[in-house]
Amino acid sequence: MARTLRLILGDQLNIRHSWFGDVDGDMLYAMMEIRPESEYATHHIQKVACFFAAMRRFRDRLREAGHRVMYFTFDGSENRHSFHDNLAALVDSESIERFEYMLPDEYRLDRILAEAAERLAIPCTAVDSEHFLTDRDAVRRFFSDRKTCTMEYFYREVRRRYGILMEDGEPLTGRWNYDAENRKSLPDAVSPPEPYLPEHDLSDIVAMIAAAGIETIGSIDPARVTWPLTREEALAGLDHFLAHGLARFGAYQDAMTERHPFLYHSRLSFALNVKLIHPLEVVERTVDWWRAHEADIDIAQVEGFVRQIIGWREYMRGIYWDKMP
Repeated sequence: MARTLRLILGDQLNIRHSWFGDVDGDMLYAMMEIRPESEYATHHIQKVACFFAAMRRFRDRLREAGHRVMYFTFDGSENRHSFHDNLAALVDSESIERFEYMLPDEYRLDRILAEAAERLAIPCTAVDSEHFLTDRDAVRRFFSDRKTCTMEYFYREVRRRYGILMEDGEPLTGRWNYDAENRKSLPDAVSPPEPYLPEHDLSDIVAMIAAAGIETIGSIDPARVTWPLTREEALAGLDHFLAHGLARFGAYQDAMTERHPFLYHSRLSFALNVKLIHPLEVVERTVDWWRAHEADIDIAQVEGFVRQIIGWREYMRGIYWDKMP
């Protein structure tokens, strides 16, 4: 088999991707912490630190599974801080004959990687990230013969396609949407549950970011970073949400208060967006939990959460690709 180089971006940490099913000594994976990706916009310090931390943990997991990984740390002497330059160096040093990458979720990166691949002058293949329930052009196709791009109708189509909260081709209870029940303010007497907060000491990464002079916004307690950085932590966070947050998620999903920072929200956005967990597994586990606890959780809570994951998230991604650049 030809020696192949595969690029993994910082938001492509999907251990269940078909790439990682088999270990192949002729396959080399590349991951990079590079300056342009840290500085094309001014990011929150927690975002930058957590990206690097999650990437490093994913690197370790791949290596433990037997995969070959070349990892360019931000302060590494071999890091040229360019996708193309780092890849070209590996092509030369490793006698690479083929390059592959997962399609990115950003137009800017889509253009950068396509150009970098072309400049490498070896065969190249771009593959799907195997994360979303719909493809990039799904929204454009769905609304091609409609006058308005209303999210609700796209959401219904995704539910039909995957059979989510459906029965005999129709929505459970005969209603698609419970948004009217999901706009309550938080009463003073209601106390939301404490969130799942895994703790990480990222002092070394935060110090590295500061030393590199990367401009960021926001603040961080580097010794106590509480976002999930591994798949196991993301699944634990999902389980915590199902047990403690789902029963009131829908009712208070739009509520705001100074008394509590997270209310009944799952805190899974980061884990979803770097692909530690898949939206379909989130939805299926949620529906399974609800079916086992229907006496305690009404469908409005579940539908509200499902709508965020397979409705708004898929729809806004589709709108993005329809409108870019």
